[in-house]
Amino acid sequence: MSEPTETPPVQDSAPFRHLHPLSIILKSLSMIGRNIVAIAVLHFSLFDQNIAYTMLAAAALVVLVAGVTALIWSRFTYQVTDREIRIKSGLLNRNNRSIPFDRIQDVSLEQKLPHRLLRLATVALETGSGGGEDGQLEALTRSDAEELRDTIRDYKAGRNAVSPDSIEQVATEEAPALFAMDNRRIFIAGLFNFSFVLLAILGALAQNLDFLLPDDFFDPRNWFDALPDQQIIDGLSFWVRVAGVLGAIFSLVIIGFVSGIIRTFIREYGFRLDRVDSGQPGFRRRRGLFTLTDMVMPIHRVQAAIIQTGPVRQRYGWYHLKFKSLAGDASGETDHSAAPCATRAEINAVLGQCAIRSPGETVPFHQVSSALWWRRALLAVLLLGAIAMTSGTLFHSGFYAVLLLAGPVSLFLFLSWQQHQYVLSDGQLFVRSGWWRRRLTLLPLSKIQTVDVSQTAWDHPLDLATIIIGIAGGSAVAPLTIRAIGLDRASDLRRQLLSRTASHPAIG
Repeated sequence: MSEPTETPPVQDSAPFRHLHPLSIILKSLSMIGRNIVAIAVLHFSLFDQNIAYTMLAAAALVVLVAGVTALIWSRFTYQVTDREIRIKSGLLNRNNRSIPFDRIQDVSLEQKLPHRLLRLATVALETGSGGGEDGQLEALTRSDAEELRDTIRDYKAGRNAVSPDSIEQVATEEAPALFAMDNRRIFIAGLFNFSFVLLAILGALAQNLDFLLPDDFFDPRNWFDALPDQQIIDGLSFWVRVAGVLGAIFSLVIIGFVSGIIRTFIREYGFRLDRVDSGQPGFRRRRGLFTLTDMVMPIHRVQAAIIQTGPVRQRYGWYHLKFKSLAGDASGETDHSAAPCATRAEINAVLGQCAIRSPGETVPFHQVSSALWWRRALLAVLLLGAIAMTSGTLFHSGFYAVLLLAGPVSLFLFLSWQQHQYVLSDGQLFVRSGWWRRRLTLLPLSKIQTVDVSQTAWDHPLDLATIIIGIAGGSAVAPLTIRAIGLDRASDLRRQLLSRTASHPAIG
């Protein structure tokens, strides 16, 4: 009879440590930056533009922020034992938190630009409790942050900790990247990420700093009155004015493309996805121009894969692969970008690492009922007709202008219906949806948690139903759905999904 294996004692003698002292400066600068607008408001209002009072207020703010930040830093300590991490924080109300390694689902590293210059990193711990990050160490040296991450991952894999240098060598030298994007690929991805974020930022700045702008700055009539050659504009022909409007629209389109490219470069710069096998096998993703994020997503936590594209993007063979995972990233999102701008061959290579397969070209997808589009089109026509009646009589041009919108709306709904398809094949469920934003969900049946069949008041007369599929880590607001299928077929599909789920229990 073999002797029982002795469990090694928990090592609790590790000392409590502070964050890096430079975190005081970083935190102080961040808090001061958020209060610059308040100082400007005081300068132009309460202090009546008196520079002496403003400088005194700014100096008092710096002293106050630096003092409070230093006090908070002195009261924040953490301890890493063999099986858990303990965090003590709080000034008046002390908080002692213990996070066992067994409960930690994900450890991510983040480096904002000041942190990168100082070789510091933020470590975020996520346990999947639904509240986002459960523990955060905002300023550790890069080596200490990587050592902590590797210690947790190796413990969960039941292995002794290895040096971070060896982890880095295995990830970057022995195996090539699963997927990476150079600047050309990032530029292509930016072309498909049309955005007006630049205009939104300028608008937000204008609203917050409107006291610096002249009165009636946003009134277009004042701008026209200020033009020295207003008579010339009044004398322009109708077609010249139309050309001016089209030019303004074209300028907005250019701004949208430029904003999308800039935004994509900031987020995806240096994108690299690796397979790591130290500790728990997973995907390691690094990206970011100003804020570098370094996270490892365990493969067994992957619940589903999502392939996104659009009519133009698909025409040129570009797709966006995402993984839906139990663990959230630094922003709390559970849809992790694995390949933002990739070909189908590159996507299949990444999917092959987590036993999720793309549907073959010969797999026959099932089309849902055409009622999905004509019911919505009928409702849209009735709604537009009601709006047109309020615009004037039958002889009013606005009446027909509104009714003309019914054609494009109905066409869009028809195209969206054509893209809504599904198929059950080889232990996976594939669901297509959307026309302009095309989305293909690849869901292993072992990951399905719930399957509901629902009917609305519109579904009963046509004997139709909607299948709602729940998966761990999925969105309760926008779950995976298959709409407008026959009630009998929906009930049969529900039985198939649940029976196969029972024969393939979920892992993770």
